[in-house]
Amino acid sequence: MKTANIITNLAKWCLLFLFPISCVDLQENPPSELSPTNYYSSEDELNAALTGIARGLYSGWSGFDYGIDLILGSGAEDISSKASVYINFDYLTPTDVETPVRDFWTKGYQTISNANAFIANMGNAKDVRKETFDKMEGQARFFRALAYFYLVRFFGPIQVTTYETQFDIANIVQSSVEEVYTKAIIPDLLIAEEKLPLSFPEKGRPTRGAAKALLAKVYLTMAGWPVNKPQEYYSLAMEKTSEIIDENEYGYELEENFADLWTQKNKLTSPEFIFTFYGSIAEGGAAGSHMGLAVRYWGNGEGGWSDYFSETRFYDVFPDGPRKDATFTSIFADGTTFLEAGTQPHIAKYRDGGNRVGNSDEGFRPLLRYADVLLIYAEAANYVNNGPTTKALDALNAVRKRAGLDEYPTGMSQQEFDKAVIEERAWEFACEGDRWHDLVRREMVVEANIGLYPNVKETARLLPKPGTEIIPGVLDQN
Repeated sequence: MKTANIITNLAKWCLLFLFPISCVDLQENPPSELSPTNYYSSEDELNAALTGIARGLYSGWSGFDYGIDLILGSGAEDISSKASVYINFDYLTPTDVETPVRDFWTKGYQTISNANAFIANMGNAKDVRKETFDKMEGQARFFRALAYFYLVRFFGPIQVTTYETQFDIANIVQSSVEEVYTKAIIPDLLIAEEKLPLSFPEKGRPTRGAAKALLAKVYLTMAGWPVNKPQEYYSLAMEKTSEIIDENEYGYELEENFADLWTQKNKLTSPEFIFTFYGSIAEGGAAGSHMGLAVRYWGNGEGGWSDYFSETRFYDVFPDGPRKDATFTSIFADGTTFLEAGTQPHIAKYRDGGNRVGNSDEGFRPLLRYADVLLIYAEAANYVNNGPTTKALDALNAVRKRAGLDEYPTGMSQQEFDKAVIEERAWEFACEGDRWHDLVRREMVVEANIGLYPNVKETARLLPKPGTEIIPGVLDQN
């Protein structure tokens, strides 16, 4: 099984050859002698390994640097691709031999393996303060939880590994979706929440607020399909988002102008970003972003690739206003509209990629924004309180007001408010990878696609696992 080989090799070689870090003195431990027990021996080596965990999830054309998760979720209305290697996802008919399925699966388990090795062996380092240890462990646990969160949402029941068990992965029976959350994701995020600081001098590191926000999103997801425990997990989601909203120490707030969220000049200063991946063209663009080119049209002066874009059906019902203008590229560089060019509306959110080296640029990918916290709170509080409270209505209306839309009045029923929140999430997080997961957890995949694809089935909620990884009775196919 390929995953077994990947995990074994990565755990042994501790990231050095996948992610060369210049601050590590390779002469101290020649490659033939490297192992987890003698590699994690100093603070510098811990920092290098931690960078490798993050970079493993982000870079390499099969992570967030390329937006491969958007392609995997292109069964939603906001994302589409007609590239031959991606088109089956758009049609909701992917198979177990799709390259993006294999690559994203591998990327997720690489990250988990790297984090397992780090957490198990970080104690070997000498002369490292406890505060520093805590910050490092919190980051490793955040990234491990993030990897599991994406894997379990896309693939359902998966294997949960530790450093000790990952060498025997062929015998680790898959865990249920709920077990993945309760045994792996939630414990990691609770520890990360405790150990992470409010901020770091460097951007791109997960903070205490990021752990809280991701935990809230986990609870929101568990309230819906397939765990389907709304009473328990909507309550927890409401409590966790309340901590962020009510406690002034976090300092998050909505960016005043929606378009400013997507510019290079604001990427390091926006008060709305809770956790963001930042591309870099250092080291020849090895960790650069590729989304700036992937989302641009190939013609009409755009010079992009058109690897994925949005859909006209989604664009047509999207409420007019500044948020729509900042979400889509509907007029290309030469003044031609997408309709005149005979294509679909393209994605504007990632166009500003900054400086470029070859195909890599300085683009950035926000995964957690304060708007998400507000809308998670609104959805959860509406359920818990059997209707919208003033605070829930204020949270929803804050997002709508920023979008240039009329605010909702008081007096909405629970059902009306719930529908409004789900719609608002579709508009606010369009082309950010959330729509697909919202359709899945709210059991709306067929409803959203039946008009375009009459044969769509409920089984489309989960992607097939890579066929090369399947072992009947151990890791079963969806």
